[in-house]
Amino acid sequence: KGLPVKVTVLGKKEMEKLGMGAVLGVAKGSTEAPKFIILEYRGKKGAPVVLAGKGVTFDSGGLNLKPSNSMYEMHMDMSGAAAAIHVVALAARLKLKKHVIALLPAVENMPGNTAVRPGDVLKSLSGKTIEVLDTDAEGRLILADAITYAKRLKPSVVIDIATLTGAVISALGLHANGLLTREDALAEKLLSAAEESGDYA
Repeated sequence: KGLPVKVTVLGKKEMEKLGMGAVLGVAKGSTEAPKFIILEYRGKKGAPVVLAGKGVTFDSGGLNLKPSNSMYEMHMDMSGAAAAIHVVALAARLKLKKHVIALLPAVENMPGNTAVRPGDVLKSLSGKTIEVLDTDAEGRLILADAITYAKRLKPSVVIDIATLTGAVISALGLHANGLLTREDALAEKLLSAAEESGDYA
């Protein structure tokens, strides 16, 4: 409240007009309308740092339903979006001389009778088509549209934040985040910041 952050919310019609077929595809099985939320803090002019946060407000797995012991706490599948929101809010509170934008595709992944099915093909914002093999791989779908949208903002860097796969827990346990990038210099900066903050990667 009272922070110099511009908030833009795109609804289903706006997303359809843009061609965000991946986000819209994931949302098809839910009665909750999808949103694509854009938060912008402009602490200085120039190419923005863009964060794309996975915002699956509940992940049942869709038609590829999760087993019951994996369903609990799936309201936390929006943790990437929550983290991105807090980064923008913190940048604004600290009055950082940075241009920061968060892109938050917000959907619920449910097995409703209109849900996306294994074998369905979605047309993403990039124009590329995606064949859905497993409806529980929804995070990469919504982030694909967010990352494509990010390119329009001419960013200095794009960082996606997501509870994308339980395989990270198998690999790293509960005490570190998985960090994946082809940019070694960026990796070093993020690893250093993670070490300093105690939020290990």
